[in-house]
Amino acid sequence: APGEPVFVPRNASSAEDDGWILAVWYDAALNRSEMVVLDADNFAGAPVARIKLQHRVPWGFHGNWVSAQ
Repeated sequence: APGEPVFVPRNASSAEDDGWILAVWYDAALNRSEMVVLDADNFAGAPVARIKLQHRVPWGFHGNWVSAQ
């Protein structure tokens, strides 16, 4: 299964939907993945950013968000 999306709050006091969702998409036709950044308040909207990779991110890849503070 693909990795789980990660929620990144806008700041420490953000509401539950005030931030971004980071997720990895896989394109089987190209055998490549991309990281997408979605607005958590508009999950169905177009991605805020797309980071297209030149390789496939393996199934089961996951991560977490750690604040610099």
